[in-house]
Amino acid sequence: MFKRIISVLAVVCMVIGCAGCSVSGGSQKNAGLSESDFLKASGKYLCKKSGEGEAVLLRGTNSGGWFVQEFWMCTTLATTYVVDQTTMIAKLKDRFGDEKTEELIKCYEDNFWTEKDFDNCKSLGINCIRVPLWYMNFTDDEGNMRENAFEKLDWFVKQASDRGIYVIIDMHGAYGSQNGSDHSGKDGGSYKQMESKFFFGKTAKDNQELFYKLWEKIAEHYKGNPAVAGYDLLNEPYCTYRYNTIFPDETLHAVLWDIYDKAYQRIRAIDPDHVIIMEATWDPVDLPDPSQYGWTNVMYEYHNYLYDDYDNKGGGQISNMKKKIDAIKAANYDVPSYMGEFCYMNNPDAWKEGLALLTGNEINWTTWTYKVVESYGNWGLYNQKDLRTDIENDSFETIKEKWSKAGESFENKLLLDAIRDCFTSEVKLNKQ
Repeated sequence: MFKRIISVLAVVCMVIGCAGCSVSGGSQKNAGLSESDFLKASGKYLCKKSGEGEAVLLRGTNSGGWFVQEFWMCTTLATTYVVDQTTMIAKLKDRFGDEKTEELIKCYEDNFWTEKDFDNCKSLGINCIRVPLWYMNFTDDEGNMRENAFEKLDWFVKQASDRGIYVIIDMHGAYGSQNGSDHSGKDGGSYKQMESKFFFGKTAKDNQELFYKLWEKIAEHYKGNPAVAGYDLLNEPYCTYRYNTIFPDETLHAVLWDIYDKAYQRIRAIDPDHVIIMEATWDPVDLPDPSQYGWTNVMYEYHNYLYDDYDNKGGGQISNMKKKIDAIKAANYDVPSYMGEFCYMNNPDAWKEGLALLTGNEINWTTWTYKVVESYGNWGLYNQKDLRTDIENDSFETIKEKWSKAGESFENKLLLDAIRDCFTSEVKLNKQ
């Protein structure tokens, strides 16, 4: 995602319906998710009762820059020597030491997302939140688990479940970085492929093995938990260098699909029940027919961003999404489809039509993202004051004070007034 300044929108969301059986929307009781709510894939649908019950269309958002900060949208300032989560932590340790760095990170994470944010999501009728995280939330570089490694994520899953909201656990940043971009925790600048040491270089195999082991630990911890909708294996593999690398498609596919298969097998040996989510970067052609590997109970994920026609003056936002949906339909994989990240940018009619496209085409979706600094408007359902924290120059006390306010936000009212009904509108699925 790239820096753009966008205006707020005021639209009324289009409600789409088609013949078939009803689907569960975002409105859920407060009793919490139970065993009967456990989701499994049944053909192209996610269904309760471990695949035997009511079909569910996930409609929600991402928790955004909570565990992995992207400075363009967060309250932290990008500076010469602080460009990503890795350099941010390194600079904090250099200035204040390990213990005070941990104190600051905890301050940020404790305040960025609170029970109020869950209540906000509940009030919107959101039924799913995708949580981007990175390996350092759980382990050190050698794969040693941190003390209380799951404490914060457990809290998140419990709070979501209590409000009838599913959680998707998203590996946004893998060991070595799977894309060399800031959202993986390590930004390679103009040399993103070179920095992508999860795939390339002499440490790639070691990083992949650490990745498998971490997913095994996550699977062991959350197996049987009905609030977890699925395990999102790897965010945006290759990402921006996908189409300018020297490697042909066949090579990139072979490498990625082999990693997906190994991760699938390692998880399935521990957790036979949760949906495993595999991402295409960027199109259905970048994923195999699941029958090729014998994968079952999986969901295929896509992301969609278009910056060229930011205001949709030429209809680019909608035609681009239609193209993606048409490709998904043409591939005709017998799995649920999920638009895990997207933004319709600046045009109110594009939001109106675009959300209708996703819902009407039976695609699960989570917007990017829940909250952003106000200068980025419609990238967030909620906005924050643009109070930037300067890691290189602010004192320890100033950083802590600013990060204690990292979660303060307010409704992006015109956006929410426009799309509020899109989370809860009655829809019909063609599930037979």
